[in-house]
Amino acid sequence: MSEKESRYYKAYMEQNTVSRRGLFRALTSGAKRSINESSNKTHIPGVGDIEHVERTVARPPKAVDEVLFQQICNGCGECAIACPEQVIVLEHDLAQLNLDYGYCSQCGDCSSVCSTGALHGTQSDVQMRPMFRTSCQNAIVGDCQLCQQLCPTRAITIENFELPRFDSSKCDGCGRCGQGCPFSAIEMQFAANTPI
Repeated sequence: MSEKESRYYKAYMEQNTVSRRGLFRALTSGAKRSINESSNKTHIPGVGDIEHVERTVARPPKAVDEVLFQQICNGCGECAIACPEQVIVLEHDLAQLNLDYGYCSQCGDCSSVCSTGALHGTQSDVQMRPMFRTSCQNAIVGDCQLCQQLCPTRAITIENFELPRFDSSKCDGCGRCGQGCPFSAIEMQFAANTPI
């Protein structure tokens, strides 16, 4: 905003009062304009058209739709403090998951302390998926089912002397398989196109 515009708005505000509804409308219209123009629109009955922005990073469990999440997550960090696994970090004042050195236990503590509603959605899938490396001991020597045993959703299946396979529809992206592999043969990757 230029200095001239800034002075105009300051003078306007000194002469006029703004209702709470008017202030809310001004704030939300600014947020709508800031959303990427190339995103898709979704029509929600009673609300109208809203922009759909595809998620590019893993969010904590029960994170609401990305557009709404970006608007209402205030970066307070309460979810990161409440996380017993310490896998929630703040990046650009927004909560996200980092499963490099831990896993998400899906305990719900982050959701219970979120005062803004950003973590009050219905989906627990954090959209992380395992990538099995060729250094997997089961693929090399067979008889290793540790990742399968650790998977709480039973999404991983194993055949001796093959890389493990997983059912994406059962996987919630918790990362237990990756943390439990003593050979570091599993890397958790964000899967943007995973249906949630």
